[in-house]
Amino acid sequence: MISNLLSLTSIFKTFGYIIIAIVILLLMVLIHELGHYIAGKILKFKINEFSVGFGPKILQRKNKTGELISLRAFPLGGYCAFEGEGENGNKNPEAFNNQKPWKRLIVLFSGAFFNLLSAIIFSFILLLTSGFDYVQVKNVDQDSINYGYLQQGDVIYGVGDEKINFVSDKYFATLIVDDFDKYSGQDLKSEYSFTEDGKVYYMVKENQTFMIERDGEKMTVSGFVNVFYDEKGECAGWTLLESEDKTEEFSIKSYKYTFWEALRECVPFTFKWAWKVFVIFGQLITGKLSLTSLGGPVTTVKILADQTAQGTLMVWLPLIAVNLAVFNLLPIPALDGCQMLFVGIEWIRKKPIKQEVVNMINNLGLILLLGFVLVIDIMQMLI
Repeated sequence: MISNLLSLTSIFKTFGYIIIAIVILLLMVLIHELGHYIAGKILKFKINEFSVGFGPKILQRKNKTGELISLRAFPLGGYCAFEGEGENGNKNPEAFNNQKPWKRLIVLFSGAFFNLLSAIIFSFILLLTSGFDYVQVKNVDQDSINYGYLQQGDVIYGVGDEKINFVSDKYFATLIVDDFDKYSGQDLKSEYSFTEDGKVYYMVKENQTFMIERDGEKMTVSGFVNVFYDEKGECAGWTLLESEDKTEEFSIKSYKYTFWEALRECVPFTFKWAWKVFVIFGQLITGKLSLTSLGGPVTTVKILADQTAQGTLMVWLPLIAVNLAVFNLLPIPALDGCQMLFVGIEWIRKKPIKQEVVNMINNLGLILLLGFVLVIDIMQMLI
């Protein structure tokens, strides 16, 4: 009976995490559409409907300016429907296609711009509340191999001669592994050894340098890392502890930025994320990254639900917001970037592209895009 209750509780928790994930993803999309809406209102575009979700309407009302505000059945998205968008021959001067090109470009860009603004806000909250990239020494006592080298409160921002940089996947842990990927000594078998899961490992105390900030002053200090090597001399792990039995002798945590540091760094931090998204796209094009590394809406919901359960959701919010901003600005049919390209061509040639051609390209692009995200979601499920 108790086990059944625990299973039921677990199911409800999982369902709750999924609901939270869907709400967050919906919020991200609504922020995007709100950007289009606010820019359209400021520039005097006629807006017919602002919808939360797609598909059959659940609730709908008309506001004082005659715009329909709708809640629809499928929650993964939303839209802002402008008068005359995608139409030929609409005589209303407030219709989308009758507005000047620069106005349309602003409205089209504003969705991604609002995602970027939200990413900056999320980045500020992340840096202030939990930190992300740098680590801080939480505790170091006299039994530690780094006693007298590192001090409590030291902020570590680099290892060896490399600075921590998440854009290049250079994190604290990976930089240490990079320094000791192979054993550089003479006789590995003369080192302390132990057996785990039938395999022999050797623990070697290795010299290491850390780039730190201590009491506002940046410096480089020497220290030590206990590195585990396998019989081939390849790094199999590392620890900053003298012994696994003394887990409190040394500890680190993510560095939480002060209010003013977070305020100063949230903008460059966001643009670093944006650049990382471009780096990932480049790796996909060159084949350095496989399609299995991507995910559609279903995968995104799963990741958000998992991160909510682990209490690390805040790390993903800036990334998803930036990803939406960058992705929507790509010149892919059916996305804002492609619409901006069409408007830009119209502005240069002083003549719009035939609406039938634009609609055909957008419809085909939408079908291909939906098919693509469906395929990569299925691929993720099969992994």
